[in-house]
Amino acid sequence: MSKRWMWVLLFISVCAVYIDDVIGSVMASNSTRKETIHALLVDYDSTELPNDITGTPTMVGVQIYVCSIDSFDEAAMDFTITIFLRQLWRDHRLSYESNTVLPEPLELDVKLIDRVWVPDLFFVNEKSARFHMVTVSNRLLHIYRNGTVFYSLRLSLRLSCQMNLEKYPLDAQVCPIIVESYGHSTEYLQFAWMGNPPVITDMVVISQFRLDGLTVEDCSKNYGLKNFTCVRADLRMERDKGYYIIQIYVPSILIVILSWVSFWLNVEAIPARISLGVLTILTLTTQSSSLQNSLPRVSYAKALDVWMAVCLVFVFAALLEFAFVNVLSRHSKSTDDVSSPTSSRKPSVNGTLKSIGKRKALLLDKVSRFGFPLMFGLINVIYWTYYTLM
Repeated sequence: MSKRWMWVLLFISVCAVYIDDVIGSVMASNSTRKETIHALLVDYDSTELPNDITGTPTMVGVQIYVCSIDSFDEAAMDFTITIFLRQLWRDHRLSYESNTVLPEPLELDVKLIDRVWVPDLFFVNEKSARFHMVTVSNRLLHIYRNGTVFYSLRLSLRLSCQMNLEKYPLDAQVCPIIVESYGHSTEYLQFAWMGNPPVITDMVVISQFRLDGLTVEDCSKNYGLKNFTCVRADLRMERDKGYYIIQIYVPSILIVILSWVSFWLNVEAIPARISLGVLTILTLTTQSSSLQNSLPRVSYAKALDVWMAVCLVFVFAALLEFAFVNVLSRHSKSTDDVSSPTSSRKPSVNGTLKSIGKRKALLLDKVSRFGFPLMFGLINVIYWTYYTLM
């Protein structure tokens, strides 16, 4: 046998011994892991709080990772959010510091999580919620040597948010996420935000909104004779104005400008000017009604209500201007008829000169051609300055 083959056989033998050792150590580790988990949970009572042993309140760190903020509903005043809810606490009953062989942490199977005590956390402003169960329950629980427990689960929540719509759609809303203990007072259980930041929103993309800020606070409160622990995070959402400018403001401005076309039509074009005025009024009314269907019926005026009212006033004023011009023009005709000569041989002064009434009608049209745009522009400056700087 050549030396080359001898070296190959030697290499294969060494590899076989190494693989056998690795497999043996893995199997021993798995066996030790199973035995450790069994030893920790065999006499474990998940109905007792960890502080029953230490005599101090169980401190639970809370962190929220925001996966997505799916929708805001102004009519229902709520928003939908999907999160990873992370909690961290220490349970001395689950300590396995004497075992230095096992790598930490111990990762419990989903079926074993129900055998471990977890905090009775709930969301105060929750309207509805659901766990994610595909393909298995989206939960994990890790146990460290000193008894520290890390618990994470995935939730989709519909949370209430009391919105102030006075500046809608140029507004910014502050929507809370409020977490509280339902059954344990602060003598036994206390929550606190953990991590920096305690609410992670790195990859969040929100339709019609931009995340503008985040504040967290302790909101522990008293219910009767007991204090209950509570933590709160406020998400400040600034509404994206682009959609509303394109879909609402620009079309309504064009409708108002369209109503000014009647100032350039002949005073005698009565059907055209009436049709134009009525059409623009009906269009604005329809647009305003369709917008109100998606908003709550609040008792105060919203910025959008003010805008639609201003546009409607200008369109209605353009129709009234034509009515006034038409009255002046008809007064001119009646004057012409009254002052007509009884004899065809004697020419009339009013067949050669414009009447005072008709001159006033034409002058009013000329003034309106420039007066209406100037007034509308001035009101626009006041409107946008007030609602963007207020």
